Amino acid sequence: MTAPLPTLADGGPPARVAPRPSLGGAVLRAVLAIPVAALGVAVVLGMDRFRYGEAHLTAWTLEHVLRRPASVPSPEAVFYYRAAATPVPVWGGFTITEECSAAWFVGGVLVATALLLVLWRRARAGRLLVASLVTVVLLVVVNTARMVLITEATVHWGETGFGWSHTVGGSILMIATLCLCALLFARIALLPREADRP
Repeated sequence: MTAPLPTLADGGPPARVAPRPSLGGAVLRAVLAIPVAALGVAVVLGMDRFRYGEAHLTAWTLEHVLRRPASVPSPEAVFYYRAAATPVPVWGGFTITEECSAAWFVGGVLVATALLLVLWRRARAGRLLVASLVTVVLLVVVNTARMVLITEATVHWGETGFGWSHTVGGSILMIATLCLCALLFARIALLPREADRP
């Protein structure tokens, strides 16, 4: 026989208690976390292929957005661009090094997302995945824009333009982007919305 609930003095209903997460939900989150973590590790370990993709993306942006001829003729992370439209075309090129690549950031975001899927049960899995996707896309887009900025500054102002755009402008841009990514990730994935508040 169950004991009767005590009568409340104000006659109101008992406080609603949030249900505990089920074991099935924990297993599902762990299953989701495995490929996300594997993808993050693969990005870092396969950095050469990632940088090669970044070189192609930068060359595509130069050619189709800025109408500057560019290409990636070799299977390395090097893109070439036409620096001057003279009768004899002058071409320049840049290598996307590990330090200039977004691979470390992208891999870190994916691994962090996988850890949060397993450890931070208060954050919904769907929102974590959306936050991860938004952050990764933003990192890749901004880093590509940084490479384009460095290229254009070098074309127009030579070594001085390269130095300022690479050391100062590019660094400030990436620092600002990292801060924005952290805020976006927290807002989308971790901070509760009004509908989620008790």
